[in-house]
Amino acid sequence: MMNRHRENPSSWDVTCVTSIPLIVGSNQMPLEIVGIANDESNTTGIYVKPDSEILKDKGWNEDYPDVYGSPESIKGKTFAVKNLTPGAYVLVKYLEIFDMDFSDIKVVDLGGKESIQTLEKGEVDGIAILSPDTYLAESKGFKLASTADDIDAELPMMFTVDKKYTEDHGDVIAKMLAAYLLSVEAQIENPRSLTKDYQKFLRKYSNYEFSKEFCEYDILRHSVIPLETQLKMFEKKGNGKSSIHKLEHTMASCLMLLMYDSSTDNYSMTAKRVKNPRFITDKYLKQARRILSNLKK
Repeated sequence: MMNRHRENPSSWDVTCVTSIPLIVGSNQMPLEIVGIANDESNTTGIYVKPDSEILKDKGWNEDYPDVYGSPESIKGKTFAVKNLTPGAYVLVKYLEIFDMDFSDIKVVDLGGKESIQTLEKGEVDGIAILSPDTYLAESKGFKLASTADDIDAELPMMFTVDKKYTEDHGDVIAKMLAAYLLSVEAQIENPRSLTKDYQKFLRKYSNYEFSKEFCEYDILRHSVIPLETQLKMFEKKGNGKSSIHKLEHTMASCLMLLMYDSSTDNYSMTAKRVKNPRFITDKYLKQARRILSNLKK
């Protein structure tokens, strides 16, 4: 999606993407983060077979009581993960809590269904994946060693806008956010009420038929963030950085480590080219708040 915009800026004006591809793909492009769609941290995780020795230890690091594994059970294991994805970011953070890094394990550059197949065949010991592949992994009996949320690895989906588009269409951005935030309220109040609509959306979006069970699973696992909470996350005090700025900076730093550890030359990037996004604003969220306030009068 980022490459498409770089090659043809008119291909889209507004999109929504997780932070990892945003940081990797948005270098040298004038894009602005204007809001958060949802949090992917409960639908991204590390999966292993039910008889894995990784599951024998839980809470090795007392700061992360719900995480399975130990340095002894993880060292030397092989993990399948697609490089430069949220799954790869989570694997980095997972290893960190055991004072480990990629030099302590073996990594196979595979993602999604391919990685699940390698785990089924016993060719790898663990996989780092995201929804909807997490649903498939669980349906096959694989067990969660950790979600991104368990290790405080936040993975927000960001509303991203071409900065040139905002110059003449700021009102459109604000109205879009207001409309989305109305749906956020609906999801918080009664998430199951959205199951049929979500099933219809996925059918149109992916050309695949997803079961109602999966749609309900996916809605319940994806947490959304109400307006006032988003405004606090975007708030910048004095010369300090907002929570969103700090989060993006942390991810950019992890990506440099990830690229350095990569076994291929295809992902080599210098530190100067890996930057956390500079353009982050709460301007349109504030306008959306005024729109919603007028609607409710």
